[in-house]
Amino acid sequence: MAITKEQWKDIEYEMLSPFGSVSLFIDGYEVTLAVRPNGPRKFAILPYVNGFFKGAYLRLDSEEGRRFYRPVTRHVLSLKQRQELIKVYGGKRCPKADLERINKTFKGIQSIWTSVKALRLHYEKQNKDLQLVKIGIGTLS
Repeated sequence: MAITKEQWKDIEYEMLSPFGSVSLFIDGYEVTLAVRPNGPRKFAILPYVNGFFKGAYLRLDSEEGRRFYRPVTRHVLSLKQRQELIKVYGGKRCPKADLERINKTFKGIQSIWTSVKALRLHYEKQNKDLQLVKIGIGTLS
């Protein structure tokens, strides 16, 4: 049974509170979403898969990482560095090969979610069967 819109609203409300917790059953995995501190006066959502968070989940070839953690794409160079190099190479006339090198990116997986909406869209896209088990305190064992 899929998670309804009302249940997603309840999940989003729970994730607004510090140390909120939600337990889901997704394609045979038990996933606990826990709100944890992420800096001064900042909180983020950390997924625990089958009760664990492992660094191995953050590798690109990890099945759990692909399903439950946030994919990110970053530029190798900062925006300022890229703009300076484009100026050096001739602005709009910058050769295509140099432009590709300047705008090179890398992919990775980040362990936290800062938005329930982004988490929901990713989970619905990457997984087939999402079930809500429990909302609230006591979902982590």
